[in-house]
Amino acid sequence: MDIPRKIRLTNKLCRELPFATVGQYVVRDATVPGFLCVVGARTRTYTLQLDVTVLGERKTVKRAIGSVFHFDASAALQEAQRLSAEIRAEKAKFTSRQSVLTLRQAWIDYAKRLEARVATGERSQRTLDGYRDYIERCLSNWLDVPLREIGERPEMIAEHHEQLTRECGPYQANRTMTTLRIVYNNALKRRLDAGLSPLNPVAAVDFNREERRSTGMSPLKLRAWAEQLAKLPNQVRREFHFFMLLSAMRPDALKKVRWEHLDVKGKMLRVPSPKGGAKRAFDLPLSGAMLRCLWRARRAGRILHSREAGEWVFPAATQKGHIAEHKEKRHLLSHWGGDLRQTWRTAAQIVGLSDIDASLLMNHSLGSVNAGYITSAALRDHLRACQERVSRHILAAIR
Repeated sequence: MDIPRKIRLTNKLCRELPFATVGQYVVRDATVPGFLCVVGARTRTYTLQLDVTVLGERKTVKRAIGSVFHFDASAALQEAQRLSAEIRAEKAKFTSRQSVLTLRQAWIDYAKRLEARVATGERSQRTLDGYRDYIERCLSNWLDVPLREIGERPEMIAEHHEQLTRECGPYQANRTMTTLRIVYNNALKRRLDAGLSPLNPVAAVDFNREERRSTGMSPLKLRAWAEQLAKLPNQVRREFHFFMLLSAMRPDALKKVRWEHLDVKGKMLRVPSPKGGAKRAFDLPLSGAMLRCLWRARRAGRILHSREAGEWVFPAATQKGHIAEHKEKRHLLSHWGGDLRQTWRTAAQIVGLSDIDASLLMNHSLGSVNAGYITSAALRDHLRACQERVSRHILAAIR
């Protein structure tokens, strides 16, 4: 029997279609799109198949109507038309909205508010850049989807979180969903769309468990690390990493340090843009080893990047004039960035610094109300002595 792939489906035709020898094959109705007969090895089934777009993704929806022996062709056709209208109405409920808020618009509104807080120093540029990356890269397919549609499909949010976990890792998946939750809550708070569900759809997400990385070096490992450091060809970068080890500064803040921030007489370094923005600016006490590191960086900078070295402590041939990327290949330098911050904290513990002293030197928030009464400026000499103890311990370990 020569089987046409598109023909008007009738009782006689469908009941006489030969069973499939391998898998299945489909015969489509010539008059009604999506109405078809699926033939398997032992079954012939009236089926409706439609392509719809949901949350920016094109999907195929299939609904089995029934066996050709249990359904009359005309009755099956009526059921197919009813199901088709139902599916298209459901699609229209989510996507046929002309003047509602999209995720892109909700993000733009929140970004403007965040930019204002960055300008006043309440939040950092790094935070804004991170949020933008999560929204515009990790949720790029949803940017022009109505936010109320996203709010009404929490199961899709949970599925996307699982997909991001597989493709981008657990931490990035969590950060993306946290950012989406913030943007959605902002739209709710500001009533940008009266049709938004009051329940944030990110509530459906089972966040991945996150554990703090433990990458600080013991005194025994510090010597091997110092030997690796000495082999880096760029001395400015060598001093950058070494100062990070001695200071526990975060890399992004250290990159932006200018010579105008250094008070040699007072042995202090002003850090104007730490994590948390300008409101978290602080003065870092300097040990003798830290000052010597800075002078080595100045000599190297004047040789390698004479123009940029007049302004930046750690100059580089970049658009901004300072080191932009601090990461090294692990086989060349095993520890950098946060690893060195953890190493400093470990050393501080070994030499007996109190938790409050270590927190003040690392610019951490002081947890208790009692600790909040401490005026760090009045402790400069004490904190500099603490810094000196940590530096001497590190130097002893690498020699």
